[in-house]
Formats: sequence, C-alpha cells, structure tokens
Amino acid sequence: MIKPLDLDKNKKYLLACSFGPDSMALFHMLKVQGYNFMVAHVNYNVRPEAKYETDTLNAICAQNDIEIEIYSCKFSIFSGNFESKARDIRYNFFKEIYYKNNIDALLVAHQQDDVIETYFLQQKRGGYFDNFGIVREVKVFDMITIRPLLDYSKQELLQYCLDNHVPYAIDSSNSSDDFSRNVIRHNIVSKMSQSERENTINEINSLNQNIAAINKKLASLNINDKATLLKLNDEEFQRALVFLARQIKQDASISSKLSEEIKKILISEKPNVYFKVSNNLIFNKEYDWVSFIKDEKTSDYSYVLQSPGKLETQYFYLDFTNGHGDKKITLDDYPLTIRNAKEDDEIRINNYVCRARRLFIDWKMPLSVRKKWPVIVNKSGTVIYIPRYRKNFKLNDELNFYVKM
Repeated sequence: MIKPLDLDKNKKYLLACSFGPDSMALFHMLKVQGYNFMVAHVNYNVRPEAKYETDTLNAICAQNDIEIEIYSCKFSIFSGNFESKARDIRYNFFKEIYYKNNIDALLVAHQQDDVIETYFLQQKRGGYFDNFGIVREVKVFDMITIRPLLDYSKQELLQYCLDNHVPYAIDSSNSSDDFSRNVIRHNIVSKMSQSERENTINEINSLNQNIAAINKKLASLNINDKATLLKLNDEEFQRALVFLARQIKQDASISSKLSEEIKKILISEKPNVYFKVSNNLIFNKEYDWVSFIKDEKTSDYSYVLQSPGKLETQYFYLDFTNGHGDKKITLDDYPLTIRNAKEDDEIRINNYVCRARRLFIDWKMPLSVRKKWPVIVNKSGTVIYIPRYRKNFKLNDELNFYVKM
C-alpha cells in the first residue's frame, strides 16, 4: 500500500524524471497529492527510443500544466566511465535549475531495490562509506536531495503505475549486464524473497545506526588530541580521521589501510610527522596535536621597515612607533627586515650562538608553523630577534609585535 508522501506542501520541489516507472510513479503522487513541483529530464541520446520518451514526458507535463526543463546531450561527449559522467551531467543540469528557480529540494525516485543493490555493491567494493545503502535526505552537488520512495520495492511502484494508468518506459540498457549494478539487480535482488529483503534492510539499518552512534560520540570528543584518538576502536578511529580530513577537503576519504598507517605514526616516538595522504592533503602530527593540512608550497616572505613604524601582514603585526620594548633593537639596526625563518638561521642569546631550529624544537613548535615563523634581521644581515612560540598564546593590547599563526 502506498502511503501519502512525507513532504512539505509549502515548499517547491524539482523532480528528476527519467520517464521510468519509479520517477513517473513519483510524478503521479506529487500531482494527485497537490505538491508544488517542476520536472527536470535528461536525454543522453544513446537509445533509439529516448526521443519518444522525452517527447511523451514533455507532452504529459504540458497537459498537467507542470513546468519542465529538458537537457539533450550528444553521445560523443562520453568516454571512459559512462555512468559517472552521465551522473555529473544530469546533476550539474539539476543544480542550474535548482538555483535559478529557488527550489527547496531535489526529489529523486530511488526505491528499496536501489538501496539493496547499493549495499551489495558497497560490500563488493569495500572501502570507506559514510553510510550503507541510500539515505533519504542528503546534500548532492550542494542541493538538498530527498528520496521519498525508499520504503517501496520496484514491483510495488510498477503495480502503482498499472493501477493508476501512469505511462512509463523501461530503459533497455537496464537489461544489459554490462554494469555491475545490473548484474546484482538481475542475479541477486530480483530473486530475493520478502523475508530476505527485510533481513537485508534490517542489516543496513543496524549498520547505519552504529555509524550514527559513532558520529555522535566523536562530536563530543577532542579528536585533535592524540591520546583521545588512540583510545578509539578501529572503526571509530577511521571515521575520526575522515572527520578531521574533511575540515580541509570536503570529499576526503581515509581507507582502512591508510588509517592503520596513521595509527602507527601516532604510536611512534617521533614528535613531528608529515604524511602525504593525497595530492593536496597532508596528515600532520605535531607532538600531541593531530590534524590535516593542505599540501601547499611554503612561500618565502620578506618585509623591510626603513625606520620605526607600523607593519601588518598576513603573518605578523608590528608597531615600533613608540619603541621596541624588550627586544634590544636600536636605531642603528635599521633598516630592519622581517622574513620567514631559514634552516641555517642563528641568533646570539646571552653570549651563546643558538640555531633557530634548536629553539623551535625546544619550544615544541609544530613543523607547519616553523616554515612561516618570522625573524627580525638588522641592516648587517644578523638575526637579532625571534619571537617566542607559545602553544597557549593569548593576544593583548600591550604587544607591539606578534605572530598571526
């Protein structure tokens, strides 16, 4: 039995409609239940019957006074992974309509068979997943996307179309076993009994409930702390790493193998470790602090202060207008150069020459900070001041020189 859709009649929806039985069943439900919606349809022009389907859907929308947007593309644009590129094309098309028409949510007619197929594909592929199967509401291409039909099987929606005289067409490519999903659909899902379907759905729900519990636990913890991370079990640890990585890279993923490598790094006695995760993402262990950072080449910087005055840059703030404080800088040192520290920089402290690198180690300065830390150099090229690094630095109005990192 088909229940009323659990949607908001005060909102405007965009229906992704292929003219298949699932999306046409949803089309009919939206229409007869009085929802405000428009239709988006993509014709990939890869099947002879595609033009008939597009024309028929266009006519049905006109008869029902429903706005429709149609995108027709050429097969020649496809090479490699057809499914992936087709998905990018249609969702970019949907996104354009979504924002142009102030849509509240995109509706997609995924159903229970799709949930089970996706779950079996996930098991086959392995790796990290935010959730198993298909979730009802999610952000896709920066659009709120809702799947209202996940509780209904393919067969139930076909029967709905027959009972309500809803026109539809079956995509002939669905009968091919060229795609992994079709193999699972034909050889596994279509042959499952009702009890097997229910058991599989219960299994998916149980796994997703466990993920939700882990996410809730992680939200209450300081997962940048090394000791906190090491107390987590393997699945919690992996999901914590993904959470940290996505603060830097929105679509970051951490495999179980990579998670194991990172755990070894945390257990090791090395206080500072950079570990390249991908082309633009680095895992960063800095003493007891754990994070991910962008893989960026450090740009050298250098600023010259000809006489006592004020300088503010993205790296530091300096105001020597009213003196130098306790920095032992004199007028004879001008012009001053303020630049990032170098590996071989040295400074004289209490008649001893000390390498800047040694100071940074003693101060337990993170590696990511060292490359941008400023030093002050006098007109003779001698380093005369290096600001002290403090992990718990607090800014106050009395400071005439401070680092912005």
